[in-house]
This record gives sequence, C-alpha cells and structure tokens, in this order.
Amino acid sequence: MIKMALEIIVMIKQVPDSSEVVIDPVTFTLNRGAARNVINPADENAVEQALLIKDKNPETHITVITMGPPFAETALLDCMARGVDRAILVTDRAFAGADTYPTGLTLAATITKIGKFNIIYAGEESTDSSTGHVGPGVAEFLGIEQASYTSNSWVEDGSVFAERQLEDGVETVKMEPPCLITVLTNANIPREATLRMKIDALKKGIETWTLADINLKPEWVGLKGSPTIVKSMRTINEKKREGKKFGVDEMDKFVDELVSKEILKFGGE
Repeated sequence: MIKMALEIIVMIKQVPDSSEVVIDPVTFTLNRGAARNVINPADENAVEQALLIKDKNPETHITVITMGPPFAETALLDCMARGVDRAILVTDRAFAGADTYPTGLTLAATITKIGKFNIIYAGEESTDSSTGHVGPGVAEFLGIEQASYTSNSWVEDGSVFAERQLEDGVETVKMEPPCLITVLTNANIPREATLRMKIDALKKGIETWTLADINLKPEWVGLKGSPTIVKSMRTINEKKREGKKFGVDEMDKFVDELVSKEILKFGGE
C-alpha cells in the first residue's frame, strides 16, 4: 500500500449535556450557554477515524472545524490535543438559531475557503438534534460523493473505501476523493490526550473566522436563513415514579398486584 499525504477535514459540534438542556422560550431553540457543553459523541469517533488514517500516513494533515459560539473553542482544543494539526472556529452572532440547512451551508463555505482536501469526516448525527442532515448536506453543497453511517474507512491506491452499516448487513463502497464520510458512534474507541499533548495544543492556537471571512450574506445564515419554523417547544419534566419490591417467595402477591392494576390480564377476561 502506497502511503499518501492527505488533507483531511473533520467537522465537529459542541453540544449541551443532555441532562442540562434548556429551551429558549422566545426562539424555541436550544440555549447553548445554559448548560455544560461537550464534544458531540459521534464527532469524537470522526476525529479518531481521521487520526487512524494519519497513523498509517504520517504526512497527513488534519483540520478540525466547528460553527458555534466562542466557548466552542474548548472542543477544538480537545481535538488538537489528540493529534489534530489545525483548528478553525467559525463564529458570528449572525449564525445564531441556525437549523441544519444554513449550518451545512456555513460549513461548506468554510471548507471552500480552506481549499484543497481529500476527505471530510463528520459524526453520524448530533445528540442535540439527531437529524443526521449536516454531513450529507455539506456534501451536497460541495457537490462531492458521500458515504453515511460508516463503521470503518481507509485509503488504498488513491481511492477511499468505507464500510456502511445497513439494516441487513454491511456495504463496502469505493469513492474517489474528494468525498465526505459520516461515522457511527461505535466505529472506534476515541483516544485520550496526555497532559503534554494538552499543553502543546494550547501553544498551537485556534483560528477564528466570522461571516465576513466565508463570503456568505447575513440573510443566508442563522435563524434568517433557516426554512424550519418551530411553532412551539417545551421541556418535559420527568415524573417521579414509585416502585415496590417483591421477594422470590411473594410471586403470588406480585401477580395479584399486576392483575389488580390491570397490567396483567388472563385470556378469556
């Protein structure tokens, strides 16, 4: 196998901790500043997949990008500590409230500004919306091939191969770069960064781009550019539930309890 110097871009997202999600009562969008934020789990797998390719092709250069508020740089630093070479934060107040369409457009414009690339990686979906739209959307905006829901991918003789997990089996696809691949959360085990790697990441620094840097109009991005209209949204409060314990010698009592509450019914009744 011939080793290649590849240019890989990984799109990541910083998402609110699912246990601390807060909905803005006016815009019906997530209040990303009200909860502790973490790297979207599937995006960690996407970063790891890129790093696995770099392990076999040391001359490979990896750029990680994210669209989000300024504090999203924490996620980028984490990625750099794991071995990513370059990090770009695309942030602007104009991006606030974006649904998946302007998000994909913004990321595609960012990638266009970056320039040459061979592979784009992204997580299969994010935990805060679970649409799975953004990765494929970026591929459509850029007009490149894509493979979604992959468990493995590699480069061989200049082509990109990916294994897609389907309901009834595994499909192996071959693509010619440039292409985009979305990665499943169980595709690999993301590596941990050492203290030394974290210190080195701080020295590398993060690039910050705004709307003016990616040649898009304000009305194309954020809430203004979002075709999705949310009429109402609310947070469902978890109900407290009571439980009862039955010993192994209390099965008759247990069955009687289920019957009395009409949870269990016998045939003919």
